[in-house]
Amino acid sequence: MRIILAVSSLMTAVFIAAGIAVSAPAASHGDGVRGVDEVKVYFDVNVGDPALLLKRLKLIERTIDDLVESGVSVTAVAGFRGGASRYVTVEDYYVIEDEVDIKEQIQTHIKMLADAGLSLEQCRIAATAREIEVADALPEIEIVTNGYVAMIGYQAQGYAVVPMD
Repeated sequence: MRIILAVSSLMTAVFIAAGIAVSAPAASHGDGVRGVDEVKVYFDVNVGDPALLLKRLKLIERTIDDLVESGVSVTAVAGFRGGASRYVTVEDYYVIEDEVDIKEQIQTHIKMLADAGLSLEQCRIAATAREIEVADALPEIEIVTNGYVAMIGYQAQGYAVVPMD
């Protein structure tokens, strides 16, 4: 595999040096979205590691962008529960001091996703289990009594559930 990639890269460099136009292959999502006009998706966000949580939020953004670029209309919800709950609060005392900076990055990304139309929900059970005051949730986030019930309801409405562990 490495040899093929090296030869391919070498050939591309030769073509470019010779003035021959080389273009990357068009992005493809296979048959997965062919003929699909609209999707509904529920992202189940249950990540307690802040660096991984930030990566997952960026992946949600990319997934939605890729769908839209494929001509698909997207209705999406991100449901926060578990360890992710500590990072969607206004106050910083739910995280250790070393995590405050990345929590701010997470929250900036959450606000951006909300501004782009992503619905955001926080499970009350998960917040209560972590002694998080639900009134301290970010203003962009709606509190739902039970995240599992919400997820089941979204599935019943035809939403694809995407785990973001």
